[in-house]
Amino acid sequence: AAAVAAASSAARVAQAKIERGGDSGRSDCLVEVADVDQALPGNLDSSWPVKAKVALQQAFRRFGPVVDVRVPTRDGQSSIRFASPKGAEAAMVAAAQGFLPLGEAEVRLRQPMSSEAIWRSFPAARRFVGDGDSKKKKLRPNERFAPPRMPAPEFIDEEDLRARQAAEAARQKQAQAPPPTTAPPAQHVPPEPARPAPSQVGAEASPEDRQAAAGEVEVAKEMSELLNQPFSKQKKALKKLRLQWHPDKNPDRPEVATRVFQFVQAHDVWLAHHGLG
Repeated sequence: AAAVAAASSAARVAQAKIERGGDSGRSDCLVEVADVDQALPGNLDSSWPVKAKVALQQAFRRFGPVVDVRVPTRDGQSSIRFASPKGAEAAMVAAAQGFLPLGEAEVRLRQPMSSEAIWRSFPAARRFVGDGDSKKKKLRPNERFAPPRMPAPEFIDEEDLRARQAAEAARQKQAQAPPPTTAPPAQHVPPEPARPAPSQVGAEASPEDRQAAAGEVEVAKEMSELLNQPFSKQKKALKKLRLQWHPDKNPDRPEVATRVFQFVQAHDVWLAHHGLG
């Protein structure tokens, strides 16, 4: 007798829970709906919320048992409360990018307490493109307020739901991932070419050899100082050095000037490496 009484009490508790809406008290059973007044146009009088509530209940019951539907009379968000979180998740999965067709347009959905961050806020509003305006003109006034024809309820498989949720999460993760960065190719810098050295003269060198060697030493010194000058003055100084030892500018010692000028020209490869020509 005690076992029968306990079983009867448990059955009454379960029945009371069902009558209260099962797990509907949980916050993740709630789905909020925006743009209902655009999807279900009409005069926003006292009868419009009733018609909108019926249309919403018919549209969302295919995702699971609906416990409560609320449509505010003023500007605000409508809400759908399901008997379990599975119904709310099924509705969010069916809403592509947060949009769900309803009536003559589409509404935006969000699940404020969802574990998925992307479902917690409404997507940005967009203009619905379709033939709704042309159909609206063809309807008679009494037909505009008729409940919309909804598709037949579809069965939501739990495994398919989890697979679609995983695919959606993977797409979001891939979209948020930074693009792959590739290191720039290493720039090859050629080695500095050998710099010409002045000629070495011995004791038996002629006066012309000594003068040419002295000129080359002077040129080598000015070449070293050339790189320490600002770049804007380097070419001017190089031009002055070449004119100084050009044979046409030294008619009194053309042989010495020719040899020193050839030494200046021997620096062309070294000068080109430093950006001078």
